Amino acid sequence: MKKLLAITLSLAVFLLSGCGGNSGNAGGSQDGTSAEPTSGGTAVLQTYGDVMSFCPDLTADDNFYLAAQNIYNRLAKLDAGCNVIPDLAESWEYSDDGLSLTFHLKENAKWHDGEPVTAEDVKYTFEYIKAHNTCTLCETMAIVDSIEAVDSHTAVFHMNTVDMSFVASLSWYACFIMPQHIYDNGQDWSENDAAKNHPIGSGPFKFVEYRQSEGMSLEANPDYHDGKPSLDRLFISIVPDDTTAMQSLINGELDWTAVTPANMVSEVENNPNIRLSLNALPSPFRIVFNLENEQVADLAVRQAIARCIDRKDISEKTQNGIMPVEYSALPSMSWASNTTDVYPECNLEEAERILQDAGYAKDADGYYVRGLTIDAFDLAGYPDAAKLIAANCEKIGIELTVQVYEYNAWSQKVENDRNFIIEIQGGMIGPDPAALQWRLRTGDWSNVGGYSNARVDELLALGAAEIDQEKRGDYYREIQKIVVEELPYICIMDYAVYEGSNAALQNIPMDGAGQWGWAEWSRAQFTG
Repeated sequence: MKKLLAITLSLAVFLLSGCGGNSGNAGGSQDGTSAEPTSGGTAVLQTYGDVMSFCPDLTADDNFYLAAQNIYNRLAKLDAGCNVIPDLAESWEYSDDGLSLTFHLKENAKWHDGEPVTAEDVKYTFEYIKAHNTCTLCETMAIVDSIEAVDSHTAVFHMNTVDMSFVASLSWYACFIMPQHIYDNGQDWSENDAAKNHPIGSGPFKFVEYRQSEGMSLEANPDYHDGKPSLDRLFISIVPDDTTAMQSLINGELDWTAVTPANMVSEVENNPNIRLSLNALPSPFRIVFNLENEQVADLAVRQAIARCIDRKDISEKTQNGIMPVEYSALPSMSWASNTTDVYPECNLEEAERILQDAGYAKDADGYYVRGLTIDAFDLAGYPDAAKLIAANCEKIGIELTVQVYEYNAWSQKVENDRNFIIEIQGGMIGPDPAALQWRLRTGDWSNVGGYSNARVDELLALGAAEIDQEKRGDYYREIQKIVVEELPYICIMDYAVYEGSNAALQNIPMDGAGQWGWAEWSRAQFTG
């Protein structure tokens, strides 16, 4: 309660001093439609921690992602159903040979300082990303030879490889268009004042203020190219704990929470002031092996651990069964998922037999393998899932110690330093099945385990270049068969959580399939 009170007081001070106004917590029906919509008010939204940078193209920073979706724009974006829809580009088309991709920009888009958004900004953004391997999307840009600004509102990507998934790549992470007149000053982007102190984008909300450990205040952009937002303000509040966040929603101190703890769903589902929306994404819980580590580089060890994963037990105990179990290497919701060549069921006897057949013998303490660690970040059941896997490993003679970190510390250790043996993570494998390349392609940015397989690399290239969907599916299903055999990663559950929101809010991001972006609050409004 002390923690909740501190969050409440801090939020009240921030709202009064930073952006003022009423949070709009007026209650309402379960679907938020019992009263007429109104304009204005402040929506208070949850995030988990402090941001790493205000430049979202530098790193895959989940703590800034919600704010970035509302401050910046991409060429294309994902909606709540992970479909690709227009953003700054109103349309695009490939040339007949698939080697030129032309984007037609909206003509009324402006930066928050009033300067027009042009094709030169697009050209500058992606040329910088391509030239700097510290940028998350750098590897993806390798298939682009050059970018041409034909006129102020037409940008053409000239490709060296046909890749039908490229637009999907530009709609996801670290692909926001940056203002050339702000960033092109000879500095590294990370040193620019806009990246360090005051982000300037073209999105529906403008940056106002950021306070360490408290949150970020945004105000509506009256000149937004798709129309001024209905809300006056967003306050993105740092609430690291989902249970605390849900209690804040119940108490009227938050208007939206990212995750409803599984053990609280039954408590709040009949609360007339709260709306629950199921958010299912191709972002499976999975463990990843660092194949640079000698112990887990042995396939027998990975095969044994694979048979220590009791998916049903993990889903029930960590998520109350809300997250469905996953046996495929690509989430089952994908049209290209391989449901024939799948991960093995939990079988502890078989796990121990695999180790014995591989020549392992127990030491004096009863272990075949010692000194393994599994790194988890302290969110949404990841530590508990890791502990359940570790407990089964213990039963068959594998010593596996769970190490839990705050998210940013985990990200630095795992994603940046690659200093781990086994880690447990989420992360999108979509919207297109070609997203497998980020997890599997040799040297790719999100292939944190260092997996490398020449045939997989070849299949990834074939799948991306193929126009016929049936043939594409065959390539990706073969990749999944290899993954299940070689086990660079092991999927456990598919991501599915209930977001919680003030029932007086309508047109929240989850309502906007085909209309507005995932996590975009440009059309949200209170009723009553």
